[in-house]
Amino acid sequence: MIDIVSGSDCVGCKACGDICPVEAISYKTDEEGFWYPEVNRDVCVNCGLCEKTCPALACHYASGENRKEPKTYKAYHKDKKIRYNSTSGALYYALAETFIREGGYIVGCVYSEDYSRAYHYISNTMEGLWRIMRSKYFQSDTEGIYRNVRQLLDEGRKVFFCGTPCQVSALYGFLRKDYRNLFTVDFICLGINTPLAFQKFTEELKQRYRSDIAEVHLKNKLRGWTNLGTMVTFKNGRKLYRGRDNDPWVNAFVVGKLYMRPSCSNCRYKGFPRVSDISMGDFWGIRYTKEEEKLGVSVALINTDKGDELLKCAEKDLVLEKRRFQEAVEGNPALIQPVAVNPRRGEFFQRIRTEPYSRVVWSILGSNALKRQLKVIKDRTRRLLKRMLR
Repeated sequence: MIDIVSGSDCVGCKACGDICPVEAISYKTDEEGFWYPEVNRDVCVNCGLCEKTCPALACHYASGENRKEPKTYKAYHKDKKIRYNSTSGALYYALAETFIREGGYIVGCVYSEDYSRAYHYISNTMEGLWRIMRSKYFQSDTEGIYRNVRQLLDEGRKVFFCGTPCQVSALYGFLRKDYRNLFTVDFICLGINTPLAFQKFTEELKQRYRSDIAEVHLKNKLRGWTNLGTMVTFKNGRKLYRGRDNDPWVNAFVVGKLYMRPSCSNCRYKGFPRVSDISMGDFWGIRYTKEEEKLGVSVALINTDKGDELLKCAEKDLVLEKRRFQEAVEGNPALIQPVAVNPRRGEFFQRIRTEPYSRVVWSILGSNALKRQLKVIKDRTRRLLKRMLR
């Protein structure tokens, strides 16, 4: 039974529930906002399928041909508007659009309408692509998605699945065979955050602005890609923009690492070979032009022959530059290093029950309003000097 997997190892992929032939598995959300499987022993038939599927017990690949040293590219979309609205260089958009044009289906993470949760979603339209594009930065609910993907594959449909490395592994473990019409992409994952933290973050904003949320755009590029901007648009017409120096969501996640899933601290999906056909993310650590610093650059790690095929189909929409594999690793340590547990993580979850989100975050990170304002001024001065030198 799947309950042999400890809470510190479970990745929350929900593939065990999808594979169960008697629906003996349900999910319970703990006080941190993460869900874990529970087995109804009166219904369970001890078939072992849940354990065979679980990505915490084994890494699943479509085949054994994933490269230990992927082909590496710097990539970005030729359309500047599309690139501006993406998280990095719009590599995912180019790949997914190709699938839609050819009658295929894309599978990825979307926000719920009220921005209180995220879940995996299947589409074959451009409207669906616009919903899926951009990173969400907290855990997506994937219950039922594996069954739906298998149905499309068995019907002969081409499917392009995007998720965390453990979610991709869960899909392969669920399918248990190689489908020629399945293509996968994972993103370089620092760690997956609890939906509870995002709910606390947005609840505070809704109270402050006295309005429900119309849109959340994380990694907004109003002041450049490297500023890690957060743009929130409210239904009353008001807008909030904050950058990396004064946004509590970015700082709690990237700097504090306060509320990631326990399994992320011993993630078995770091290193190489990767599980997907392509791995993608921000290409940190290289020299950028002014335009690249503003609009973003993707890294493309091509892990399989299918990945080569995917990239070739989309290359007419992309600017591609071959780069050294080691550059990608050096600029993105999350490729190989699990996240370290913040020793004050427990304090965050205890205090967030009764205190405002931002107060808890800034208190734990030891930051006050004056320090944050000085950082903003310093960063703006640095960027101004760089522009003058150019």
